[in-house]
Amino acid sequence: MSTLLTDYGTLWFFSQLPIYVSHHRLSILSRSVTHFLRPFGLHVRSLLGCLYKPSRFIFTNMKLVKVLDLSTEWWQETKIDKLDLLRFLRASSMPSSTERCINLEYLFMETTINGQLQNMILKMVKLRYVHFEGEVNWYKRETIHGSFQNTNLEALSTFIIADENDMKFLRCSPFLRRLKCLLASELNPSKPYYYPTLNFLNHLESLSIIFSACGIISNLISLPLTLRKLTLTYFKLNSKEMKMIGELPKLEVLKLESSGIEDYEWNPNEDEFQQLRFLKLGYMGVQLNVSSDHFPRLEQLVLTQFRTSIPSSLGYIPTLVKIEVRWCEKQVEESASEIQEEQKEYGNELLKVIIISS
Repeated sequence: MSTLLTDYGTLWFFSQLPIYVSHHRLSILSRSVTHFLRPFGLHVRSLLGCLYKPSRFIFTNMKLVKVLDLSTEWWQETKIDKLDLLRFLRASSMPSSTERCINLEYLFMETTINGQLQNMILKMVKLRYVHFEGEVNWYKRETIHGSFQNTNLEALSTFIIADENDMKFLRCSPFLRRLKCLLASELNPSKPYYYPTLNFLNHLESLSIIFSACGIISNLISLPLTLRKLTLTYFKLNSKEMKMIGELPKLEVLKLESSGIEDYEWNPNEDEFQQLRFLKLGYMGVQLNVSSDHFPRLEQLVLTQFRTSIPSSLGYIPTLVKIEVRWCEKQVEESASEIQEEQKEYGNELLKVIIISS
């Protein structure tokens, strides 16, 4: 049972002990209440909301809390080191005592500027999922000469990769299954972009890479063969790189966003993309030279602000059940409608075409 506390009801609520002790999940929306009438918290398992000066909040009484979400507050100096059972933490900044939360598994930071992964992450052996709303880069002064131990992280986003120092942290995270990263140059613009080799991540299933230099030719060196989902943004891909992607044996989802392909043509081979089920192409102008022999397991095709027509041969892929066209050029919308009509004439009533015009 959960209770929502507003400014008008908070004082009354905490004066009613029989009611107050019966709730294990609390959501507090109050910025005007400066203190609480009685210390509370031993019964609380989950706390979400807005607190007036959370650094004054009595977290030491909340020894059984497992979920803590105060993402609307800036509370870096708040002490949470006594929350031994805490498993989920969401906040606007990372409290300095976070590393002493020995059972923490989920860490979500609502940062709006580049955050810094501290050595405390390496000390939290049960931590599995780390997500930052802003980009996160390793704290260089701690890592250049530091020693490293392997983490148990399974998911990490959004992580900046600018040089070998950033790769040190990834090499300490061999069990990653999901990774979202941003490839960026160092602050010195004269230095070239650093292109990481990620094939050592033998458990990685989902990878999203954003190339921060739009207009510069990217260089995709290698990809883990375990990938099931791949998203590339702001890349300029050549035929060799497209072939490498197509030969990923387990790839089921491919999203190319604001990316380009060499010579503005995509010419896949029939032995590529054998497991692909979902394909999304966004903000691109690439000629698709494909037939029904390509993408033998494709189920969904999504085009967003796409500028070239869809070949009618795609409609004959037997597994294709949905084509979605969003804010595309008129010829793209017309080609999608023609595919649907043609398939209906051949008795295919399963193919669904969705068109969202600009």
